[in-house]
Amino acid sequence: MDNIKTLSEFLLQSGSQYRVFDMGRRVTPISTDVFSDFEHTLAPYPYPIQQHALVGIVFWNKQQSEQHYVWFLKLPLDEFGLLEQASRSQFLDLVIKALGRSMEQNPNKEQQSALDHNPIIFKPSAQKLAAFTSHVRHIMNLSPSDFMSAALNYLQDKSQYCDWQSVGYQGLSDIAVRLDDPMFNQSISNAIPLLPKESFCALCCALENVSIPSTIALPLINILRTSIATNDSVTVIHAARALSHAKEVSYIKQAFELLIDYQCAEQMIDLLVTLSGRYWSVIDNNDAALIYLEKIAGNSVQQDIFDQLFSDLVFIPQCRNALLSALRNPKRSNKLAGYIANFITA
Repeated sequence: MDNIKTLSEFLLQSGSQYRVFDMGRRVTPISTDVFSDFEHTLAPYPYPIQQHALVGIVFWNKQQSEQHYVWFLKLPLDEFGLLEQASRSQFLDLVIKALGRSMEQNPNKEQQSALDHNPIIFKPSAQKLAAFTSHVRHIMNLSPSDFMSAALNYLQDKSQYCDWQSVGYQGLSDIAVRLDDPMFNQSISNAIPLLPKESFCALCCALENVSIPSTIALPLINILRTSIATNDSVTVIHAARALSHAKEVSYIKQAFELLIDYQCAEQMIDLLVTLSGRYWSVIDNNDAALIYLEKIAGNSVQQDIFDQLFSDLVFIPQCRNALLSALRNPKRSNKLAGYIANFITA
C-alpha cells in the first residue's frame, strides 16, 4: 500500500471493483488493462480530445457498502499522448488523505471540497451523463432508469411524436444500450424515418455512443442523403453523429464520403468538428487524412481552426502516422501547403 502510484492500484488494493469509460469523443467502455497501461505511461490514451483524456470511473466495494461512486476526470496528456502524471498524482494524494487507503474514512468538509474542486474534475454534458448512466447500469446488470418505459412508448406510438418535449436523453440512452434486444432495435428503426427533428436529434445523441446495427444504419444513411440534398444541416450533423459508430464499417465510410462532399456555409465548422470528433476511425490512412485536411483548407477557415482540428486528430494514436504523412504529401494543394507551413512555424 506504500507504493500506490496510480488510481488503478489504489482501487484494486482498497478492495474495490471498477469500470472505466471514455467520456470524450463518445461514451464507451475502456478495459481496465488499457487504462492501467495508460496510467503507467506504457501506452498513449486511445481516444484523446483536445490533448486530454476524459474518463468516467465508477467504483464500489461490496464488502463495505452497496454504494457506487463516480469520478469524472480530465487528465492532461503530453506531446506523445501519454499521461502527464503530476495532476493525477496530486488528485490521488487527496483521495488517499480523504478516504483512507481502504476507503474506510469519510472525508471532512474541507477534504470533500478539495476533491470536488480539483482541476482535473469535470462535469459531463447532459447527453454524455445520460449515456454514461445507461452504460454503467446495463454493464452491471442494474435496472434501467424510470425514463426508459416512457421513451419506448413514445417511439412505438406515432400519435405521441408531437409531444417530443416529454422525451429526455436518459430514456433514449437506456434504449440505445439495449439494441441487442430485437424489440428495441425494431422500435428505433421503425421510428427513425418518422420522428420530428427535435426527437430525432435527441435519439442520434444517444445512438452515437453505441455500435448500431445495419437495421438502424440503413434508415439513417437515407436520412443523411436526403438532408444533404435539402441542405438541412442540423439533421445532417446529427445523422452523421449516429452513423459514426455503425457495426458495419461500410456505413461509416459512406457517411464520411457524403460529408466530405457536403457544403454547408452556415455550419461548416460544426461539420468539420463532427468529422474529426466522430470519424477518426476512417481518417487513419494517408488518402482519407489528405482528403479531410483538404476539406478544411478548401473552406478557408481561420488558421487557428485548422491548427485545432489537426492537433486534435494527430494526438489519436490510430491517426497519427496518416496525419503526419499528409504534411509531406506531394499531392497536397497549395492552399493546404500554406496552412501546414503556418502551423509548423507557429
